[in-house]
Amino acid sequence: MRIPLALAVLLIFLPAFSGCGSDDPDPADELDRVLTRENLSGFGSGPEGPLGGLVKVQALGFEDRVLEERQVVATPEVMSDIRGALGADSGLRELADDLEFEGTEQVAGVGTNHLSGTIDVGGLARALREAGADRLGSLAGVDPEVDLEETLTKAEFDLYSGEEDGTIRRLDLTLSLDDPDNALPATRIRFSLTPVSSGGTLQ
Repeated sequence: MRIPLALAVLLIFLPAFSGCGSDDPDPADELDRVLTRENLSGFGSGPEGPLGGLVKVQALGFEDRVLEERQVVATPEVMSDIRGALGADSGLRELADDLEFEGTEQVAGVGTNHLSGTIDVGGLARALREAGADRLGSLAGVDPEVDLEETLTKAEFDLYSGEEDGTIRRLDLTLSLDDPDNALPATRIRFSLTPVSSGGTLQ
């Protein structure tokens, strides 16, 4: 009887043992840490106030091969608007789902935690429209008159936050746009935002 009893005890405690040794942060807790007012304030902001950023806009093909790329400058005012949108009650915390911790990565020499997830497409489409970004698809050749709420089929994000300070170092948003009147595959666009450091270079 001693062996079955020992086995039963082991099975009871096995789930606890399996979690030991893992230092991976819980993705929901990490997102909450990133979106605090204090940590968000460092995203695209320096000691003397708001700074700008750079957005890489990429049209993606099969297996996310980059078909076309352009760069757009985000002014300090735009960065301030983005910080406000991310931390709002209806911001990223409210719209994010399927959160996963992808590991740690270096971004411009800084160790970061990489989170990924999906974003509620209906909520995102409404937020973009209200922000005046309903012509977003035109950046990748999509008909600017197409309604995002009708064509946005999927939205994913990748967020890279400083391991030490929780400040966002890079934020990627990948949208899938599918014109219901067009038989072609959905158009995928990735927006990759990197803030500018106080020294005038990208972080």
